[in-house]
Amino acid sequence: MRLGSRKGTSLIEGAIFIPLVILFLLGMMEFGRVTYTYYQLQKVMHSFARIAGTQQNINLCDAGNDVLAQAIAVARTGTGDASAESVILGLQASDFRVRVERYNPESDSIAECDCSSTGCDTSQGGTAPDFIVVDLVNGYPVTLRIPYIQQDPILLRPTVRLPFGGT
Repeated sequence: MRLGSRKGTSLIEGAIFIPLVILFLLGMMEFGRVTYTYYQLQKVMHSFARIAGTQQNINLCDAGNDVLAQAIAVARTGTGDASAESVILGLQASDFRVRVERYNPESDSIAECDCSSTGCDTSQGGTAPDFIVVDLVNGYPVTLRIPYIQQDPILLRPTVRLPFGGT
């Protein structure tokens, strides 16, 4: 075998290998970006659940409750100003969904509590829930940015459950 043909083989191997390494690195960066976004969403929702779960006179069964809206604004923007820019691009107050849950000792399970006077609606004389669950109504869309590949967005759907009245 001649020395010149070995150099050509190395060049061809490099030409095949380098694009694969670049694609692998781009994939790792996109995976990191999606993971970071997911944990940022989870952090915002945890903040909201913690704030809402420790507020006095909050009605979790009324989506128009001022205290609830203030808790969403603080978690979403970092300030009490609902019109301020969200810490996560495109996240709106209407994207949040709040559910209340109660522990049932007979069945040893946690179930959603209805918003009524016999349930968890404290404004109608109901008892406070045991847990507050926060998630996103339609998820949060993230599109992978890989050159020359068209993809549908991935919907991130983090959920946070915290004890109501706890920290």
